Amino acid sequence: MEYHIYDCVNLSADEIINYLIEIYPELQDRRARAGVYIGATGNIADRLYRHNAKDNLLFCAKVANRRVAARFEKIALESGFEIGDVKHGGNGTNSYSIFVYAYEIDKYTIE
Repeated sequence: MEYHIYDCVNLSADEIINYLIEIYPELQDRRARAGVYIGATGNIADRLYRHNAKDNLLFCAKVANRRVAARFEKIALESGFEIGDVKHGGNGTNSYSIFVYAYEIDKYTIE
């Protein structure tokens, strides 16, 4: 599977959220954000496979480190995006989480 990975290693989590919304202006509407899942991972191909979302990917970016990835998820949740069952800080971050992603939720995706 081929997809574009944005280089966001020099951006803060807030700037990355703003960049996502700049690319997809319809996400300025908070109601539209409820249909978009946000996550963080160290292996984007595996995560999209497990979410059954490879055809729904909107955005994928490499970030500086886990702290940025976790903050990205936290801001996303506060901004009305879906991040799944929240268990801790960021939802699914670990020490390898250097990618953040967004995909459109549909009846086939697994959150």
